Amino acid sequence: MAWGMGDGTYSPGQSRVNEYGYKENYYATNIYTDYSKTFDSGHYFKVLLGFNAEKYSTRSITGQRDGLISPEVPTLNTAVDADIATGGYAHNAVAGFFGRINYTYKDRYMAEINGRYDGSSRFVGDKRWGFFPSFSLGWNIAREAFFEKFGEKSTISTLKLRASWGQLGNTNTNSWYPFYQSMPVGTNYSWIVNGSLPSYSSNPGLVSSLMTWETIQSWDLGLDFALLNNRLTGSVGYFVRKTLDMVGPAPELSSLLGTTVPKVNNCDMKSYGFELELGWRDQIGDFQYGVSFNMSDAQQKITRYPNPSNSLNTYYEGQMLNEIWGYTTIGIAQSDAEMQEHLSKVDQSALGSGWGAGDIMYADLNGDGRVNTGSYTTDDPGDLRVIGNSTPRYNYGFTLDGSWKGFDLRLFFQGIGKRDLWLPGTYFWGTNGGMWQSNVFEEHLDYWTPENPDAYYARPSWTGRNHQTQTGYLQNGAYLRLKNITLGYTLPKAWTQKASMENVRIYISGDNLLTFSHVSSIFDPENIGSLYGDAGKTYPLQRVISVGVNINF
Repeated sequence: MAWGMGDGTYSPGQSRVNEYGYKENYYATNIYTDYSKTFDSGHYFKVLLGFNAEKYSTRSITGQRDGLISPEVPTLNTAVDADIATGGYAHNAVAGFFGRINYTYKDRYMAEINGRYDGSSRFVGDKRWGFFPSFSLGWNIAREAFFEKFGEKSTISTLKLRASWGQLGNTNTNSWYPFYQSMPVGTNYSWIVNGSLPSYSSNPGLVSSLMTWETIQSWDLGLDFALLNNRLTGSVGYFVRKTLDMVGPAPELSSLLGTTVPKVNNCDMKSYGFELELGWRDQIGDFQYGVSFNMSDAQQKITRYPNPSNSLNTYYEGQMLNEIWGYTTIGIAQSDAEMQEHLSKVDQSALGSGWGAGDIMYADLNGDGRVNTGSYTTDDPGDLRVIGNSTPRYNYGFTLDGSWKGFDLRLFFQGIGKRDLWLPGTYFWGTNGGMWQSNVFEEHLDYWTPENPDAYYARPSWTGRNHQTQTGYLQNGAYLRLKNITLGYTLPKAWTQKASMENVRIYISGDNLLTFSHVSSIFDPENIGSLYGDAGKTYPLQRVISVGVNINF
């Protein structure tokens, strides 16, 4: 009795040994020099020039033999049959020349100019090298003569405007050698010819000599300030980042071509948002306290993508990243008669069958008498609409701290101001994934029955008719969490110094003690897990309480 293997046949009871070796090396070289000069007039210049190079290489080798002489000595040279050896080398490298010029005048005007000329082994010809410039400007208005009166009154000590623009290159393509044709080879597992499996090869895919660097272009504007004798400090900034010439999907060509089409630089994406920081620190008698707040926001938009049909199966021009397309929920049918009345006007058969009391009624938004996905394009999405976006928006945090006569207290809060979540899988729905995957949490018991008409969930079903992406079960992912609270007491030095100790502090600390959220209680809003399979199947964040002593001698 034998069956086909990659090296012929392999009989039950046969012995086999494998040995595998892998080696990787990373080399980095950085050479630079700089020169600076300060003039009595207040001008300051600094020039920097440099070169850097990096190389990452790998080597692997695998040996395999059958028929061990002794199972107690499992090595390649103590086996006698079926020699198989595989292995390979690979490497990628980058090199770059860079320079920077800095200029300041009396800490009032600031300028910086950067330039990089980078090359990558992943590209060929005139596409291998790219030049990426950047510059930034700053103006500290508080150092101007007309602001001196504010400085004397300790009203405004810092007021600085800043702006920057720049480009950087990205070379993280999927393949280290996208410009080489490779011939796929393998072994035919369906046939045995003369006691062995024949090998085969197929046409190599096309490659493109035009693939080159992705360019990340960004600019931002900002304002930094300090007021009221530095008690109030803060900064605010707005940024726009564009990823240009991204390596995207291969363009669609006729199947008559007979091979795969290479990927090219054919996509653009725009990211934009703001950053805000505010802080207040003061003292009232022996009581010292501080408040700090920060918030940031960012959105991403696809501005170029090869999708001529605007199919919803992939990205399309004008798409906001992480859009959620879904149906509009009318509600749960309270009786078979109500469902039949709905079905007499709207055909929901594309979403399932066996509709009755306790099932979801979906809205016919385009008025064609059916609920479906249409052509599944932006021009004809049927009754689908953008019902939300899972991008976390308005990420914020704030800290409160105070100290008084040796006691100190610090509270740190963190949260997200806006986020929509569609939670698929068995953890949210309970009866989902068939009899082998379905489960029941306490929350799932609030399902529709004639005795429970105001239930949250529709009637249980292993089919997906009630589990379609829809407005009625879209979750509000915004939350606020007390990430940490720490209470401490520092013993008076008069006590500790008698014991030859410089400082002794006793504290108690708690992490993740409070959470305010609208998400289903089954989930942790900070650690949802996958949004594309079974959400919630992840190790939850823990509440931690710790007590300790810090001693300094």
